[in-house]
Amino acid sequence: MRFPFLIPLLLVPILVATPASAQLLVPLTTPDGRVACTQGMTGIGRPAAWQALADPDGPSGWVLAETAADPADLRFPLCINEQAVLRDLDATLRFKPVSGVRARVAGFMFRAQSANDYYVVRASALEGSVRLYRMEKGKRRQVGGKDVPVESGKWHSLRVVVVSDRFEVMLDGESLFSATDRTLIQAGPMGVWSQADSVTYYGSLLVNPPPR
Repeated sequence: MRFPFLIPLLLVPILVATPASAQLLVPLTTPDGRVACTQGMTGIGRPAAWQALADPDGPSGWVLAETAADPADLRFPLCINEQAVLRDLDATLRFKPVSGVRARVAGFMFRAQSANDYYVVRASALEGSVRLYRMEKGKRRQVGGKDVPVESGKWHSLRVVVVSDRFEVMLDGESLFSATDRTLIQAGPMGVWSQADSVTYYGSLLVNPPPR
């Protein structure tokens, strides 16, 4: 599946951890420090500027970050692994909010059909909230959410379990909320997402089959 308005970077195969667990490591960076997803953007503002940054807490010593620091509120950079195509999933994303005046968020996007059509779970350190949005034709609609502290400068674990039209969202091992939405039930690629001038470090993205 190819997406309009995305810039191809380096695509690498998804790594299978063990056949028994069927766990997938979805690459965001490569072991030699390159971006391993396809960058693009929803909304307005400067083009996305994703970079691999050296960090001992990231896979192979690298993390992924969007670095343009454009404060446009309706600017949503994204970086998609087009080989990680699923409908139902149990995904865990490690992230660390670092800086941002207009926004300081982390986002996990999935079931992407284009740069303007997908779901995204967003954790905001400035607002102290985690929200599930449906992005349709480039416009956000909130599906679920909860106010919860998201500390800056600290690594967090965002877990999203999706089965058909049902969604469950967890942060740092704590269940936050469940929601339902039937407007997009097709399989699609997944990746990471940002907003405005957020600088957030993205570490590992692990994906399992959803619990039975």
